[in-house]
Amino acid sequence: KSEEGGAKMDEDAPAAPAAKAEGAAAEKAMEQDDDEGGDAAAAMESAGPGLPMDFQGNYEVFAIVTHKGRLADGGHYMGWVRQEKDDWLVFNDDEVSPCKTETVMQLKGGGDSDMAYLAFYRFKN
Repeated sequence: KSEEGGAKMDEDAPAAPAAKAEGAAAEKAMEQDDDEGGDAAAAMESAGPGLPMDFQGNYEVFAIVTHKGRLADGGHYMGWVRQEKDDWLVFNDDEVSPCKTETVMQLKGGGDSDMAYLAFYRFKN
């Protein structure tokens, strides 16, 4: 016996009719899934919705939005997009320039330096 909210409950007492009905409904749903090859089998064949079975959870950064400035209501935003391997493009208003990963890795921010504000990832495998 245990107390919950001041009321005594007998853990060995038979389940209430509603609890029995819920349990029966759950069993029936599982049987239907088994009969149809349903969701249980599909869950075992996928690493998650839209993910291949060999998905390992490795991601790579492919774009960054940075902010330069000391105030939230002032400053300057820029976009950085990875092209291939070590090559990136920097979008600074109407000027687009190439740069390397080394430059992107220096976006630590603070004060008058660019700080990563948003980072965009995509899965690798």
